[in-house]
This record gives sequence, structure tokens and C-alpha cells, in this order.
Amino acid sequence: MEKDVKYWVDLSKYDIKTSDAMFKSRRYLYVLFTCQQAVEKILKALVTKYTRQFPPKTHDLLKLIELSKIDIDEIQKEFLSKLSFYYIETRYPQEIAKILKDINGEMALEYLKNTKALIKWLKLKLK
Repeated sequence: MEKDVKYWVDLSKYDIKTSDAMFKSRRYLYVLFTCQQAVEKILKALVTKYTRQFPPKTHDLLKLIELSKIDIDEIQKEFLSKLSFYYIETRYPQEIAKILKDINGEMALEYLKNTKALIKWLKLKLK
């Protein structure tokens, strides 16, 4: 199981580095998407560690936190809910255009900072 936990942690690190790169290139939608992915993968590491099973194929961050049995506060819960919205499976151009109108650098930076803080806190739960 440790190998599987490491796998998810490594993917999370890769995604957060991608978030930084997307921020630098001003691709703010993808900052939010890769933040969601980074949190999803650290949560899957936690689910793997605590359930001793490979995590389910879901992108629902609240479901993953529930499976990990980690207590979070309402602010964290609200952030996970908001971040889940930015998982992009397949969106039509009209949907992406609408989402892009609501995203700016300030918002992307806030999500990026909050994501990094949350991941740091969640990693402590892995030890």
C-alpha cells in the first residue's frame, strides 16, 4: 500500500507544480483545474492509506474526504465544494466561455494559495 500512497502523493506534487506553471502563463482556468486535481490525488493517497484499498474512481472531493475519515471544518468543506466545480471532464465551448468570464488572476492566486495550504495540512495526516 505504501507504494500506492506514494504514487498519489507524487501525482499531487506534479499537479501543483502544473498549477504554478499555469498561473505564470495566465491560464487561470487550468490553475483551478490542476488545483482540483492536486487535492483529489492527495485525498486519494489518504483514502488508500486509511482504507488499505485503492480509492474509487471519483472526482468528488467531498466524497473522498468522507472516505478518508478526516474531520474538516466548514471553511475547508466549502473550499472543497467550490474547487470540485473546476474539475473539467468534457465541457462544451459555451460552458468554458462562461466559466472563463468569472475567473481572473486574483481568484486563481487565492485558490492556488488555499490549495497549497490544504495539501500541506492533508500531508500531515499521511504521517
